[in-house]
Amino acid sequence: MAAVAGAVYDRLKELGCPALEGVYLSEAKDILQLLCTPSPHRLDILEWIFISVYPPFREQISSLKESQTDLKIKEMTKLGYELMLCEADDLDLIQGKACAQKQLNFLGQLLAVILPQGNITMSDSLSDFNTFSSTEESFQEITRKNEEFVKQVFSSSDLQAVLNPECYPWSSDIKSILLGEEALVKRTFPSRTSQEKTLLELSQKLKELEAALQDLKAECSFLQGDQTGADALPDSATALQTLKLVVSDFNQLLTAFEQVYENELQKYCGRPAPTLSPCGTLFQTVHHSLMLCMQELQGLAQVTESSECLMKMVKWRHGEKVAWNGHAKTTLPLKLEELRQKYEAIHTSL
Repeated sequence: MAAVAGAVYDRLKELGCPALEGVYLSEAKDILQLLCTPSPHRLDILEWIFISVYPPFREQISSLKESQTDLKIKEMTKLGYELMLCEADDLDLIQGKACAQKQLNFLGQLLAVILPQGNITMSDSLSDFNTFSSTEESFQEITRKNEEFVKQVFSSSDLQAVLNPECYPWSSDIKSILLGEEALVKRTFPSRTSQEKTLLELSQKLKELEAALQDLKAECSFLQGDQTGADALPDSATALQTLKLVVSDFNQLLTAFEQVYENELQKYCGRPAPTLSPCGTLFQTVHHSLMLCMQELQGLAQVTESSECLMKMVKWRHGEKVAWNGHAKTTLPLKLEELRQKYEAIHTSL
């Protein structure tokens, strides 16, 4: 943001904005406050920019008094809307109440139109009029040249030949035939020796194919209609009928699938692939957290179970009678009470 504000401020200085004469700012926050905060100084800068972009705008606001700031802002908003840089009711942008980024973009687009040679002050109306006149004359000259160029193009004989060709282009199927005939004409006929050699090679290949077909026919003897051979299988007729039935069923299935595809499935097959949800990582994180929670709960359950077992063991230990150093059997609490009484007796005697 500060870099953009600095660039706009430097551009204004480069163009010689009279509202910035004697103003020297170096801090980014000061420049941002000057360009993006409502103030009369900012309004003067914006007025100079609009006059630089559209010199006749000076005549529109010359009749307005200094106290008529609202009317001046409305005129600037109207001109910005005509330049397609803001909305028709975007008064906050002209007043400096919009966000800083929007204001800087608006100022940058306006300053990009101004040429450095066209520096305009608030008083030299004569130079403004001359600049506007020269610009209008240059546009008229460009328009005149474009009209002459268009007339030249439409009156050209080459354009008429392209629009009304004498020899229409052949279609793709005719082109292939013509290219084939051209290739036949250009083809050189082989010699008699090479023809005989080619025939011998083709005959040899034909014999090999015939022998391979005979071998296949011998292997598939059950497909033949003649069942009088000695090597014919007894169920060859059944195998032939089964194969025919399978082929017929397969043909019917293919036909039915083709009809279903054309009537029902084809409109769904042309749809684009579904977009995958971007929440996959989130689901994995939640699943991992749930797994950790389950493991922690299982650990707590095991700790609780171990505590219960330990309590049972302690209770059993307290109630069990054990012989202590050859003395009579007694429980642990009773033994501890006996030791305490002995300790108190010794302590009292001392």
